[in-house]
Amino acid sequence: MNRPSKSKDSTTQPTSCFSQCLGEELYLLRKDQKKSIKVVAKDTKMSPRTITKVEKGLLKNFYPSILYKLCKYYNANIRDVLGRAEIKDMANTT
Repeated sequence: MNRPSKSKDSTTQPTSCFSQCLGEELYLLRKDQKKSIKVVAKDTKMSPRTITKVEKGLLKNFYPSILYKLCKYYNANIRDVLGRAEIKDMANTT
């Protein structure tokens, strides 16, 4: 599973390594459930653009409610998702 490439445009650069790691976890959850961005967006009443930005770690105003809504939708434990993202973040910063 390859993630989409990131643009070099400064407005689309990751806000932080942790945001990128968290987005990757959410991307993997979506892919594991074989859901498209459009389906997730429709079911969660979020825009496809928001979900794309979250998954790429590009959302500047990442609200906890977004993470909660996506974890609930994917039936994933929010603590587990955050924990995996933190482990990836720590591995990338060492």
